[in-house]
Amino acid sequence: MKPTDNLTNNSINNPSYINQFDLPFAPEQAGAIGALQHEVDDLVKLELAAEQMLGEEVDLAKAYIREDTQSIWADMKLGLAELEFITGDWLLRAADPTRVEWQLNHWWEDEESQFRH
Repeated sequence: MKPTDNLTNNSINNPSYINQFDLPFAPEQAGAIGALQHEVDDLVKLELAAEQMLGEEVDLAKAYIREDTQSIWADMKLGLAELEFITGDWLLRAADPTRVEWQLNHWWEDEESQFRH
């Protein structure tokens, strides 16, 4: 019996057993396969780094949007308050000037106090 004879038939009993003839490449190309695997590993690392950078960009965009939203809301509140005062002033000018003047200067109190004197 020769040492190369396979009595146990390892390729049938053990699916992870690879015969030299089962390899998709020649043993001389093993260095090229190692280089290809190294290149694939580098590409995977690059993709993961790009994904992390994209996540950081999204977080930065969220922070900018949050800040802009707060400043826009504050500006809107100031603008609405100003419009409210302008509208109130416009309505007071349209009202009876004598009654407005009395009301603004508090020249009369309530209606009951008029009858007490």
